[in-house]
Amino acid sequence: MEQSASSSNPLPPQRTNLRATIIVLVFVGAFIALGLAKVMRDTPAACPDELIGTWNTAAQGYEDSMLVMTTHAVIFSAGRDHLDAQAVRRLEASPDGSRVLYTLVYGNSRNEEQTLIFFYDSHDQTITFKNQSHLIWTRAMVES
Repeated sequence: MEQSASSSNPLPPQRTNLRATIIVLVFVGAFIALGLAKVMRDTPAACPDELIGTWNTAAQGYEDSMLVMTTHAVIFSAGRDHLDAQAVRRLEASPDGSRVLYTLVYGNSRNEEQTLIFFYDSHDQTITFKNQSHLIWTRAMVES
């Protein structure tokens, strides 16, 4: 009879405990990984120092417009009546000769994301939107 009792439970208690511990650790690890993925996804991207500041353009029709970039936000202003602040969600940079092509994804939620693609010229310290090359933005002041 002792043999039939041991054949119904082929693993000794130490192995069963080890297996249960491993399963619990795998689930805890997966839970922590999911939590970190969510936090990292919701963490805003940081703008580099070269972009941080208040930017203006002298282009006709944009005299009262302003573009402000902070570490984690982009703010658009079209005169005194319109101010729109958005979180920077992602920022990619790729060299393009003496310039850097930035792709900035902004929005206060994933459903409201928009993309701004522009060149930053480190020599002239100007920003030019990729689809509006006639608009040249210069930094008026650096935000602290």
